[in-house]
Amino acid sequence: MTEVISNELIVVEKLKAVEVFTGPAGVEKILADIEGKVASFQADVSTPKGRKEIASMAYKVSQSKVLLDELGKGLVSEWKTKSALVDAARKTARDRLDALRDKAREPLTAWEEAEEKRLAAEKLAQEIESAHESALAEHALFLKAQELAAKEAELARIEAERLAKEEAERAEREAKEAAEKAEQERKANEERIRKEAEEKAKREAEEAAAAEIREANRKAAEAQAASEKAERDRLAAIARAKEEQEAAVRAAEEKAQKEAARIENERKAKEAAAAAKEKAEREEAERKAADVEHRRSINKEVIAGLLSAGLNDKQAKEVITAIVGGMVKHIFIKY
Repeated sequence: MTEVISNELIVVEKLKAVEVFTGPAGVEKILADIEGKVASFQADVSTPKGRKEIASMAYKVSQSKVLLDELGKGLVSEWKTKSALVDAARKTARDRLDALRDKAREPLTAWEEAEEKRLAAEKLAQEIESAHESALAEHALFLKAQELAAKEAELARIEAERLAKEEAERAEREAKEAAEKAEQERKANEERIRKEAEEKAKREAEEAAAAEIREANRKAAEAQAASEKAERDRLAAIARAKEEQEAAVRAAEEKAQKEAARIENERKAKEAAAAAKEKAEREEAERKAADVEHRRSINKEVIAGLLSAGLNDKQAKEVITAIVGGMVKHIFIKY
């Protein structure tokens, strides 16, 4: 029984394979028959069914190539003496059927490439629109953050002023209390010295009265000397107490001045840091807003040029989208 090999485009009897590859018009007849079937094939690339039929036809052409090639390989193994003719015919079949396959699939390939570019352009346009909306939203959030930061800085300033006032009042109270304490100690020392001097004078007077008359003058002189010494001691004690009071007042004043200077320096440092931060944030916001506006202005000018060149608004926007997306070689927009 004769074995028949088929893939719907060609039918080859295995016993006549040698005529196919060595005959005067064997391969040519088969190739011409396949080319005729492909040329008469019609399919609608706009429908899924039509695209499937085109892919199927291209696959059948490819299978025809494999069928003829495998058939030729069998002959080569059986008749090596005719391998040159068979190999040439195989190459011809491969090359022409590859070209024919590509030609048969060309409408589907072109449609797929166009569809891929269309979807990429739509995606790019959506991404550009989304990026623009995100930029506007981020700018609004930035302005809100600046407003909150300004309010927080004002509250911090008020709190710092309150604490500084409380610290100054506390230092003033401590200085006043120190001065009052020094005054009390001075008075107490004066009173103690006075009492001691009085007691000593009284004691010496009593001793002098009880002594003999001959000691009276000497005792009186000693009492006078003791009195003078007591006066000198009293005056010296008063002077020391005054010096101690003045030193305490000076120390309290110096402490209050140093504390006030420290608070003032901290306030100035905080104000300088807040001002620097606010300036940096304001400059960054202005730069971003200017960049967005600059890009929008450039895009409007490009659209205006494209409109004047005869494109409608939709076409002009699609052209810009394609250029920004890098789909048009050697052309770009300089912002």
